[in-house]
Amino acid sequence: MMISTNPDVRAVVSQTLRQYPWLKWERGGRHGRLRSERTLDFIPVPVTPSDYRATRNLRAQLRRLGEHGEGLIAAKRAH
Repeated sequence: MMISTNPDVRAVVSQTLRQYPWLKWERGGRHGRLRSERTLDFIPVPVTPSDYRATRNLRAQLRRLGEHGEGLIAAKRAH
């Protein structure tokens, strides 16, 4: 299963899955996602990131999801 074409993104996702065992990888339509089994919130993982900040932003999003259970759903409710 291809997580991303970017090796840095693949490394961040693999490290996150080892660090937070309650996060699970799911296949999506265009992107895969990491979902928290605790809150059912998720973070989409880009297959082909086009931004040079993609790895740094993904790392921060995954940390928030792993530690607090806050992902895309929580971010949309905040607005």
